[in-house]
Amino acid sequence: MTTTVNTDRTAAVERLYAYYENQGPYRCALGMDPNSPLAATALMHLVSDRKILSLAKVGCVESDDFVYMYSMEYLDEELLETCCAEALEDALSRVDPNPNHNFSLASVVFLCDAIAPTAAAKLKKTKFHKDYVKPESGWADLRLAIMALICGITPEANEFRRNISAYPAK
Repeated sequence: MTTTVNTDRTAAVERLYAYYENQGPYRCALGMDPNSPLAATALMHLVSDRKILSLAKVGCVESDDFVYMYSMEYLDEELLETCCAEALEDALSRVDPNPNHNFSLASVVFLCDAIAPTAAAKLKKTKFHKDYVKPESGWADLRLAIMALICGITPEANEFRRNISAYPAK
């Protein structure tokens, strides 16, 4: 599937990519397959100290954020499901649920020109949560966001939607 180039959408991907690239722990990569809607990825694995009362170090905590940026003209329900499944499969394959693992987030961002009403409804209902076998091995969630970029208007007028797991994002 090839996607036509929308300069507003391309600029939005570049801005989002630059944001993650400038964040310290993220490793970023642009999409290599021109036939894929995957425009870029940003992967983070963070290890920090676990302390009691900010005094004694008692171990470490690992957390992950895997961000997948998709760019397309039109987002329908089928494409939403396909991209989410692809991103979730890749993110879960990267998780190491060891005793220090706290959480992992698979964050999927869709930048598109238009959204099918069924895709918008499906987005709100889409949830994924996984608790790993041992409680101390953490959990994983799927966060979804769609930004419909309408050419030639102010960014405030663009449409933004997200699922419940992505509510801190804006």
